[in-house]
Amino acid sequence: QIAVPPPPALASAERAAEAVELYWQALLRDVPLSQLQNNTDNPKVLAAVEDLNRLSAFRGPKQNGRVTPQTLFRGSVNYVGSGSSTRYVIPPGVLDGPYISQFLLQTIPWGTQSVSPLIRTALPGNDFLLNFQEWLAIQNGGSSGKSIKYDPKNRYITTIRDLSEYTHIGGPTYLGASLILNSNGTPLNPVNPYVNSKTQIGANATFALGHFQALLNLASSRVIRASYWQKYYVHRILRPEAFGGLVYNNIANKTKYPINSEVFNSQALAQTFSTFNTYLLPQAYPEGAPTHSSYTGGAAATAGVNVALLKAFFDENFVIPSPVVPDPNDPTKVISYSGSLLTVGGELNKLATNYAIGRGHGGIHWRSDGSAALALGEEVAISLLRDERLGYNEIFNGFTFTKFDGTRVTV
Repeated sequence: QIAVPPPPALASAERAAEAVELYWQALLRDVPLSQLQNNTDNPKVLAAVEDLNRLSAFRGPKQNGRVTPQTLFRGSVNYVGSGSSTRYVIPPGVLDGPYISQFLLQTIPWGTQSVSPLIRTALPGNDFLLNFQEWLAIQNGGSSGKSIKYDPKNRYITTIRDLSEYTHIGGPTYLGASLILNSNGTPLNPVNPYVNSKTQIGANATFALGHFQALLNLASSRVIRASYWQKYYVHRILRPEAFGGLVYNNIANKTKYPINSEVFNSQALAQTFSTFNTYLLPQAYPEGAPTHSSYTGGAAATAGVNVALLKAFFDENFVIPSPVVPDPNDPTKVISYSGSLLTVGGELNKLATNYAIGRGHGGIHWRSDGSAALALGEEVAISLLRDERLGYNEIFNGFTFTKFDGTRVTV
């Protein structure tokens, strides 16, 4: 019942562009996210921007038709277009302000307890599957025999590697966002039937936080079914880790896998060999990618369905109070952010795309895996809300929220 766009073909220029982006994500894993802004002087960031702008079919975010440091590695969403085409969009708010969503930087209040946003992070240099025999052992279902070395002190997400580690293990991401929204004064969606009542309020049974959180849990299980249908029964797309093996073998062993020449002509591949002494795609996880196919991304689909539901429950236009960014001099602290206003809707969109692209930071997913999965998750959320409405006694005109493509929908 739910369609996704066809993924880029193995030999296509778009797949080559996604591969080049992933090689750059590996090269920049230990670069602070604060340097992904247009006034940066970081030579690696500038080299990545220049390299991506040379590609003929790069579909990531751009400003005035070009990749910039501010758009580098930000998220996108892919919808089914006309015929068999793909419609590429940048969700509202994703390019605004800091790279990391406020929902990953705020303490989560949970009744009488709280959950810290500081995370366990991997130390710099934790890169795996650089040796062909190690890579081959993983492809055959074995183990690298290695493990991640962690920083003994928890800190905020401040680097590309940090985000890859957060999306590797996960946390109370969307439940946490609901608790933050509930505690920081965010109004409920104006369409909520109890918002204007003088005598009644919602409860755990209906139109309040407990009701919403129950739907978040249900949604995560439903969306995985939709995502894995695409994985197993439709597309069966090669993981980036395995694609890196094709690149390696074409160079080292003169094989003839149909890889677009833009990969081999990229600065990303040349710098990967210079830095890691390999043409394989460096992985952030010692186990490499999961053993099922790549398209669509299950974690990204979960992000899409949960964020769509949160936008349906809360007022998207509410401005985030007291936004913060990690302190560049001490990643265990935050400082106030004083740039452009950040809205609930924009920061939820950013949360979803952070999670989707973060899997690419680890080397295990293509951009299109996450971009298509976000739209799929949104469609599952709409389906769930449509079903949920059938059981209401309240006079209710429907859930209204902004989709990832910026259009408004009422369910």
